[in-house]
Amino acid sequence: MREALKNNGMALRNPLNGNALHIDRLHTKRGGHTPYGYAYLDGQLIVDPKEQIIVRKIMKLHQSGLSGNAIAKELNRQKIPSRTGKSWSPCVVRRIIKLNQSNQQNNRRTK
Repeated sequence: MREALKNNGMALRNPLNGNALHIDRLHTKRGGHTPYGYAYLDGQLIVDPKEQIIVRKIMKLHQSGLSGNAIAKELNRQKIPSRTGKSWSPCVVRRIIKLNQSNQQNNRRTK
C-alpha cells in the first residue's frame, strides 16, 4: 500500500518520526501537527488504522478510570512506541483523549 501511494506521488509520513518523506503541497497538509490516529491524504484528514489501534487502547484505559499519567506509564511499560519513537508523555495522552471525546460528541450530534 505504501509503495502504491509513493509511486503515485503521495507524501508519506516516516514511520519512525512522523515527518513527511516528500513534501508535496497538493497532497500534504502544511503547518501544525497531524492529530494522533489520523493522516493527511490529498489534503483530507483520514483515519490511520495503525495508530487507531493505540487510540482505542488509550480510550479503553481512560474509560476504566486511569489518568493520563497512568496511561502514559502503561504504554511505556508495554513498550508501545509513540509516533516519534520516544516515550509517551501524559500531555500527549490527554490531548488524544480530549480529541476523541470531542469527536464522539460531534458524531452523536450528527446522527
